[in-house]
Amino acid sequence: MGNTGGILPSKPDIVLPKYKTLIFVHGCFWHGQEGCKYFKIPETRTEWWKNKIETNIKVDLRNYSEFKKIGWKILTIWECELKKANRLDTFSKILQFLTL
Repeated sequence: MGNTGGILPSKPDIVLPKYKTLIFVHGCFWHGQEGCKYFKIPETRTEWWKNKIETNIKVDLRNYSEFKKIGWKILTIWECELKKANRLDTFSKILQFLTL
């Protein structure tokens, strides 16, 4: 993974120390990607799922904030962006992010 400077608020999926960049790969459902066809709140135990996913989103935002405070750039890649039809666009997104 690389050295992110001590105790971290969470574990990024990819650490690029040279670019001071952390990449998180999020499941569209578990992290509540609005507008994605892979994110739909189940019809059973709806309130429980809403709370679970809202909590995941809040934790993500808090962790991102903590990483930014210590100088890291954050990129989120969604599960749907790794589907075969989207991979080239996603790779371009990553390259563009790293060259900013």
